[in-house]
Amino acid sequence: MSAYPDFVARFYDVVYREVRDAADKAYYVNKLVSCSGPSLEAGGGTGRIFLEALNKGADVHGTDNSPEMLSVLRGKLEPCHHHRVRQGDLVNMDLGKRFDLIIAPFRVFSHIIGIDEQIRALNTVHDHLAPGGVFIFDLYVPNLKLLLDGLPPTTDFDGEHAPGKRLSRTTSATSDLITQITSVKMKFDWEDEGRQYSREWSFPMRFFFRYELEHLVARSKLKLKAIYGDFSESPLDSGSKEFLIHCIRA
Repeated sequence: MSAYPDFVARFYDVVYREVRDAADKAYYVNKLVSCSGPSLEAGGGTGRIFLEALNKGADVHGTDNSPEMLSVLRGKLEPCHHHRVRQGDLVNMDLGKRFDLIIAPFRVFSHIIGIDEQIRALNTVHDHLAPGGVFIFDLYVPNLKLLLDGLPPTTDFDGEHAPGKRLSRTTSATSDLITQITSVKMKFDWEDEGRQYSREWSFPMRFFFRYELEHLVARSKLKLKAIYGDFSESPLDSGSKEFLIHCIRA
């Protein structure tokens, strides 16, 4: 699974507050808060979803494989809640605890490249769920034109990371249709203490198709409950941009 550089962790909140929160944050926070038992956010990062759910009374725990991201999250937590977050990922986590709900928001599963690791991740989730527990994760529906043409360098964030200090992010991507891997490059440019900085981060992401997802779940110990097409849980159709997958431990 992809490592997150320190500069990505530093600016994660300010970027994704603008480019992602409106899409999924309320949905996942509501799921965590309405869960009657303990819950887990896998790939919780800097706490974009985790912190709001915790502050609203959810009995939520969190993991992330990036020490840089976890460092940012722990810096926001009261010491009494530090025990709730641990380093780990979907493939290898062993928390010694079961949960009524596990979520893996915002393409966490796309960072698991190999099929064996994907099956192992699903089985690891199964083993961490209480009987009848639910696993929810999301992936993007592939845009075939974008896969073929690639994404040219595109500025998807241009603002400030602190008052008077500019930050921009430029993203580009190319995809291999045989391996189903998209190679993503993100370039961060920012101002700090009167100096200009520029850093790049490249990483792979797996893209998935509907029946591939159904077969993956069928090969695991989990049972597929539904695949929705958006965060309103609308039926999947040709206009859907999201795969929202619900699985259960039967």
